[in-house]
Amino acid sequence: MRSSWRPRLRSGADLPTATAWWLVAILAVAANLRPAVASVPPLIDAITADLRLSGPAAGLLTTLPVLCMGLFAPVAAVAARRFGAPLVLAGAVALIVAGSAVRGAGAVGLYTGSAVAGIGIAVAGTLLPGLVKARFPERVGPVTGLYTAGLIGGALLAAGATEPLATVGGLGWPGALALWALPAAAALTLWLVVTGPARAPTPPDARVGLPWRDRTAWLATGYMGGQSLLFYATLAWLAACYTSLGVDATTAGLLLAVFSATQLVSALGLPLLAHRSGRLGPWIALSVGLCTAGLALVAVVPLVAPWLWATILGLGMGGQFALALTLVTQIAPTPAAAPSYSGLAFLVGYLLAAVGPVAAGALRDLSGGYEVPFLGLAAVGVVVLVLGVAASRTRPEP
Repeated sequence: MRSSWRPRLRSGADLPTATAWWLVAILAVAANLRPAVASVPPLIDAITADLRLSGPAAGLLTTLPVLCMGLFAPVAAVAARRFGAPLVLAGAVALIVAGSAVRGAGAVGLYTGSAVAGIGIAVAGTLLPGLVKARFPERVGPVTGLYTAGLIGGALLAAGATEPLATVGGLGWPGALALWALPAAAALTLWLVVTGPARAPTPPDARVGLPWRDRTAWLATGYMGGQSLLFYATLAWLAACYTSLGVDATTAGLLLAVFSATQLVSALGLPLLAHRSGRLGPWIALSVGLCTAGLALVAVVPLVAPWLWATILGLGMGGQFALALTLVTQIAPTPAAAPSYSGLAFLVGYLLAAVGPVAAGALRDLSGGYEVPFLGLAAVGVVVLVLGVAASRTRPEP
């Protein structure tokens, strides 16, 4: 039986209501695209001790879903052509639900669930830009900013709430990890109610193959990959950098929290400013410039103003990620082609993201400190800025 409020209405007056429910459903899905990744690091010590994992085995718990997010992103375009993007997105969220739920079932369930959730995240994340382009063609930037903020907010919530759920809540690490299946299940239910089970028709110009020969796609892919590398490397080593300088672990953790929380501001604000100005390039330059400056300041004068440096880094990171998603959405010639363009960007982007923390760690071991790794990341930031601005200029912007 169909819900009485379901927005399957045809009149012009009813269209805003239907569009509003689509937006709510998209935001709900986006908020569940990071808890499966962000909920593991706060519990890694307890998991390692309980399952007697080696260091590399423990690190794989975070790397595995990120690798799956890259490797399985191209699957989304093929599946969307065959079954319709809304139905495939529902299946992807169902994988997140299932993967999250089984992570509490010992070592096998933990690794299997992480991989399954990573596949679901890959497919869902790849399809969202195309759905935004199709449903909100005149508001790609603002809507992308909203769902990016939802994605970041979901990660913040998972990172902050998982450890208290395990300890204060008495769930232990298995129950705390499995609990994140519940909000994903709620998002899946909302998505099915709003979009319905019917297969969406495939547009005649739908493109399945990745745009390997499209120069603009490669520029955007380089930008997406570079900013992902900067984010994951900074996330992995920012707190460790400060503890190595004598900052206590609690303060270092708060610096990381500031870095994460300030991303919400720029993730919401910069796509909106880009939409109003009609240009992406200047805002990409601003966000990547802030990020690059923050990395250089952490490398050279980390203790002069650490809270300000963390804020600058967060504002840069959040803005460049939201603008990367906006760029990938806008360069696709049609909504049907968007999953192919985002599939290429995510395939390369998340594979690079998985390399970032390892490469920064290797530089730390070789140099004996964090100055060289963060200066190296700042150098990468310059390349990312060039790629992002170049990609934004290769096609007319709406």
